[in-house]
Amino acid sequence: MTEETGQSLASLPTKEEIIADAEKGVFNRNPLLTTPHEVVCKECGYRRNIVFLDYVRSGAFELGKTEMVEVVHAAPTLTGLGQTLEQMTPLILLVKCVRCEAEMSFSPLSLEYLLFTTQRNDSSTFYI
Repeated sequence: MTEETGQSLASLPTKEEIIADAEKGVFNRNPLLTTPHEVVCKECGYRRNIVFLDYVRSGAFELGKTEMVEVVHAAPTLTGLGQTLEQMTPLILLVKCVRCEAEMSFSPLSLEYLLFTTQRNDSSTFYI
């Protein structure tokens, strides 16, 4: 149970379980993970493309602290928006600059997003 919300946090997979799933190909159909993304070194400004899934497979990430966040979504209400509290655990990629060797961290997605994508129907190709 969390002190702030009185809600229990769902059991989340460990880093080792995430790496094992990535090695089995569980995330291979996810375009966010398999598409190249540009990152810029904060030290020297060097730009390069990385594929998030490569970092997940290799274990070059950390799991951040799970927090409850307020999410606003479209809902059939008078204002047209609804609000809910959801848990979010940042998945922090650790990227080393190939030019100056500075280590950078990026948090482009959450662990809950990864879990959501694994629960999708295999025939579905649309991700949010």
